Amino acid sequence: MSAAAFWDILKESAVITLVVTALMLAIEAFNYLLKGRLLEGLRHTRFGQILASGLLGAIPGCAGGYVGVSMYARGMFSFGALLAMMVATTGDEAFLMLALFPKRALLLFAALLLLGIAAGWVVDALSRRKRGDARYIEDLNRTPAHGESDTLKARLLHILPHALRVFLWTFGVLLLVGFLQQHVDLGAWIQAHPAFSIGIGILVGLIPQSGPHMAFVTLFADGLLPLPVLVANCIVQEGHAGLPLLSESRSAWLRAKLVKVVLAAIASAILTLAGL
Repeated sequence: MSAAAFWDILKESAVITLVVTALMLAIEAFNYLLKGRLLEGLRHTRFGQILASGLLGAIPGCAGGYVGVSMYARGMFSFGALLAMMVATTGDEAFLMLALFPKRALLLFAALLLLGIAAGWVVDALSRRKRGDARYIEDLNRTPAHGESDTLKARLLHILPHALRVFLWTFGVLLLVGFLQQHVDLGAWIQAHPAFSIGIGILVGLIPQSGPHMAFVTLFADGLLPLPVLVANCIVQEGHAGLPLLSESRSAWLRAKLVKVVLAAIASAILTLAGL
């Protein structure tokens, strides 16, 4: 890997870390000043969490995904809400799709949003686990014991270790992906293995980064890839939004990916049978 490529990965990791950390700091400060009322309200409106998170995911780019992950990390979104965002988002690939096939892209975004909301609602309905821990709200309102620090400054400083983990995970994953991309021509490989294209779309979707998925968008725009493959890839991938989630909760990232793989397999099978 060249020094320039390494430097680009380092800069990209730093930017992602700064954005995610800034969002977490803002959410923590806002919720602290409201004495947990924001979190308390979100805890009691599970569908509202799912809808809000899904809409964040539907915003082109990765910023909405970062907000969704930050809200989940601070206990404000349920796992179903997180899943809704991760299904609805297509990361930076959304901009390319809007440029190459805008009408079909908007229909795809709407379909992913509806699928994400439905999947998030089902997952939360089947789960007894609560997100938006009442203990966190109590901590915001209680009087600190002798020797404890429960100030806003202390809470904001508590986020700094999270920032380090976000940077290390982001840098490590981007470095690995960058190395692989130098040795594998993804577009050529997909065209050489058309029978496995849906499986390839799902496998590549597991990569927590915007970039590798551009090949699917470009091949679809050129008429070289069927719709079910693009849909499968879009459902499983979430752009860069998966990187900060990996640093916060690898189990949540893995569970979300497993659910999305199942959804992608079902959706692509239905589209294939329908002849689309």
